[in-house]
Amino acid sequence: MTLNWKIFAVFTGIFIAGAVTGGFVSARMIRHFAEKRFTPDQFGPQQMKKFTEQLNLTPEQREKIRPVILQTAEDLKKVRRDAFKASTELFEHMEAGIAKELTDAQRAQLREIQEKERERRKQWMLDRAKRGDARPGPGPDGVPPGPPSMPPAPPSAPVAPTAPAT
Repeated sequence: MTLNWKIFAVFTGIFIAGAVTGGFVSARMIRHFAEKRFTPDQFGPQQMKKFTEQLNLTPEQREKIRPVILQTAEDLKKVRRDAFKASTELFEHMEAGIAKELTDAQRAQLREIQEKERERRKQWMLDRAKRGDARPGPGPDGVPPGPPSMPPAPPSAPVAPTAPAT
Protein backbone atom coordinates (compact mmCIF):
# COMPACT_ATOMS: atom_id res chain seq x y z
CA MET A 1 0.00 0.00 0.00
CA THR A 2 2.78 2.48 0.83
CA LEU A 3 4.51 1.62 -2.45
CA ASN A 4 1.41 2.73 -4.41
CA TRP A 5 1.30 5.98 -2.43
CA LYS A 6 4.99 6.66 -3.17
CA ILE A 7 4.53 5.96 -6.88
CA PHE A 8 1.52 8.29 -6.92
CA ALA A 9 3.53 11.01 -5.12
CA VAL A 10 6.45 10.67 -7.56
CA PHE A 11 4.21 10.90 -10.62
CA THR A 12 2.31 13.84 -9.12
CA GLY A 13 5.61 15.62 -8.45
CA ILE A 14 6.79 14.97 -12.00
CA PHE A 15 3.48 16.26 -13.37
CA ILE A 16 3.63 19.45 -11.28
CA ALA A 17 7.27 20.06 -12.24
CA GLY A 18 6.36 19.61 -15.91
CA ALA A 19 3.40 21.97 -15.63
CA VAL A 20 5.49 24.67 -13.95
CA THR A 21 8.32 24.28 -16.47
CA GLY A 22 5.85 24.29 -19.37
CA GLY A 23 4.26 27.46 -18.06
CA PHE A 24 7.57 29.29 -17.88
CA VAL A 25 8.69 28.04 -21.29
CA SER A 26 5.35 29.00 -22.86
CA ALA A 27 5.45 32.48 -21.35
CA ARG A 28 8.99 32.99 -22.60
CA MET A 29 8.10 31.76 -26.11
CA ILE A 30 5.08 34.04 -26.29
CA ARG A 31 7.20 37.01 -25.25
CA HIS A 32 9.86 36.03 -27.79
CA PHE A 33 7.39 35.85 -30.68
CA ALA A 34 5.62 39.05 -29.60
CA GLU A 35 8.95 40.90 -29.68
CA LYS A 36 9.78 39.52 -33.15
CA ARG A 37 6.46 40.64 -34.63
CA PHE A 38 6.92 43.71 -36.80
CA THR A 39 4.65 46.32 -38.29
CA PRO A 40 4.30 47.04 -42.01
CA ASP A 41 6.58 50.07 -41.59
CA GLN A 42 9.36 47.71 -40.51
CA PHE A 43 9.02 45.49 -43.59
CA GLY A 44 11.66 47.30 -45.66
CA PRO A 45 14.32 47.49 -42.94
CA GLN A 46 13.65 43.87 -41.92
CA GLN A 47 14.06 42.67 -45.50
CA MET A 48 17.24 44.68 -45.98
CA LYS A 49 18.69 43.24 -42.80
CA LYS A 50 17.69 39.69 -43.72
CA PHE A 51 19.11 39.83 -47.24
CA THR A 52 22.25 41.66 -46.13
CA GLU A 53 22.99 39.02 -43.50
CA GLN A 54 21.96 35.95 -45.47
CA LEU A 55 23.52 36.94 -48.80
CA ASN A 56 26.56 38.87 -47.54
CA LEU A 57 25.62 41.82 -49.73
CA THR A 58 28.25 44.37 -50.58
CA PRO A 59 27.51 48.06 -49.90
CA GLU A 60 26.98 48.57 -53.65
CA GLN A 61 24.50 45.69 -53.80
CA ARG A 62 22.63 47.04 -50.78
CA GLU A 63 22.28 50.44 -52.45
CA LYS A 64 20.91 48.84 -55.64
CA ILE A 65 18.53 46.53 -53.78
CA ARG A 66 17.22 49.13 -51.31
CA PRO A 67 14.90 50.90 -53.84
CA VAL A 68 13.40 47.55 -54.89
CA ILE A 69 12.65 46.60 -51.29
CA LEU A 70 11.31 50.06 -50.41
CA GLN A 71 9.03 50.08 -53.46
CA THR A 72 7.75 46.63 -52.54
CA ALA A 73 7.05 47.87 -49.00
CA GLU A 74 5.07 50.82 -50.41
CA ASP A 75 3.16 48.52 -52.78
CA LEU A 76 2.30 46.17 -49.91
CA LYS A 77 0.95 49.09 -47.87
CA LYS A 78 -1.27 50.08 -50.79
CA VAL A 79 -2.51 46.50 -51.18
CA ARG A 80 -3.35 46.34 -47.47
CA ARG A 81 -5.12 49.70 -47.62
CA ASP A 82 -7.11 48.69 -50.70
CA ALA A 83 -8.04 45.35 -49.13
CA PHE A 84 -9.17 47.11 -45.94
CA LYS A 85 -11.29 49.54 -47.94
CA ALA A 86 -12.81 46.76 -50.08
CA SER A 87 -13.61 44.68 -47.00
CA THR A 88 -15.23 47.66 -45.31
CA GLU A 89 -17.37 48.34 -48.38
CA LEU A 90 -18.43 44.68 -48.57
CA PHE A 91 -19.51 44.68 -44.92
CA GLU A 92 -21.40 47.96 -45.38
CA HIS A 93 -23.18 46.52 -48.43
CA MET A 94 -24.02 43.33 -46.51
CA GLU A 95 -25.37 45.24 -43.52
CA ALA A 96 -27.45 47.56 -45.76
CA GLY A 97 -28.94 44.50 -47.49
CA ILE A 98 -29.71 42.88 -44.16
CA ALA A 99 -31.26 46.10 -42.80
CA LYS A 100 -33.74 46.19 -45.72
CA GLU A 101 -35.20 42.87 -44.59
CA LEU A 102 -35.53 43.72 -40.90
CA THR A 103 -38.35 45.19 -38.87
CA ASP A 104 -37.86 48.61 -37.27
CA ALA A 105 -37.08 46.95 -33.93
CA GLN A 106 -34.54 44.63 -35.55
CA ARG A 107 -32.91 47.56 -37.39
CA ALA A 108 -32.53 49.36 -34.06
CA GLN A 109 -30.98 46.21 -32.64
CA LEU A 110 -28.64 45.98 -35.66
CA ARG A 111 -27.53 49.60 -35.09
CA GLU A 112 -26.74 48.75 -31.46
CA ILE A 113 -24.72 45.72 -32.57
CA GLN A 114 -22.84 47.85 -35.12
CA GLU A 115 -22.12 50.54 -32.51
CA LYS A 116 -20.78 47.95 -30.04
CA GLU A 117 -18.56 46.52 -32.77
CA ARG A 118 -17.24 49.99 -33.64
CA GLU A 119 -16.47 50.62 -29.97
CA ARG A 120 -14.75 47.23 -29.68
CA ARG A 121 -12.56 47.99 -32.71
CA LYS A 122 -11.79 51.47 -31.37
CA GLN A 123 -10.77 50.00 -28.00
CA TRP A 124 -8.64 47.38 -29.75
CA MET A 125 -6.80 50.12 -31.67
CA LEU A 126 -6.27 52.10 -28.45
CA ASP A 127 -4.91 48.99 -26.73
CA ARG A 128 -2.52 48.42 -29.65
CA ALA A 129 -1.33 52.01 -29.38
CA LYS A 130 -0.63 51.53 -25.67
CA ARG A 131 1.40 48.40 -26.45
CA GLY A 132 3.33 50.35 -29.07
CA ASP A 133 2.49 48.11 -32.03
CA ALA A 134 -0.27 50.24 -33.50
CA ARG A 135 -0.42 51.34 -37.08
CA PRO A 136 -2.08 54.62 -37.94
CA GLY A 137 -5.82 54.36 -37.44
CA PRO A 138 -8.44 54.92 -40.09
CA GLY A 139 -8.86 58.39 -41.42
CA PRO A 140 -12.17 60.24 -41.68
CA ASP A 141 -13.27 57.98 -44.54
CA GLY A 142 -12.53 54.79 -42.56
CA VAL A 143 -9.41 53.93 -44.56
CA PRO A 144 -6.01 53.89 -42.83
CA PRO A 145 -3.76 56.65 -44.15
CA GLY A 146 -1.01 55.71 -46.54
CA PRO A 147 2.62 56.63 -46.26
CA PRO A 148 3.42 60.33 -46.76
CA SER A 149 4.70 59.68 -50.29
CA MET A 150 1.35 58.28 -51.43
CA PRO A 151 -1.85 60.23 -52.08
CA PRO A 152 -4.70 59.64 -49.62
CA ALA A 153 -7.14 56.86 -50.41
CA PRO A 154 -10.38 57.91 -52.13
CA PRO A 155 -13.41 58.25 -49.84
CA SER A 156 -15.42 55.08 -49.36
CA ALA A 157 -19.02 54.68 -50.40
CA PRO A 158 -21.49 56.37 -48.05
CA VAL A 159 -23.05 54.17 -45.40
CA ALA A 160 -26.75 53.45 -45.80
CA PRO A 161 -28.74 55.89 -43.66
CA THR A 162 -30.32 54.44 -40.57
CA ALA A 163 -33.53 55.56 -38.95
CA PRO A 164 -33.22 57.09 -35.47
CA ALA A 165 -33.86 54.67 -32.62
CA THR A 166 -37.29 54.91 -31.05
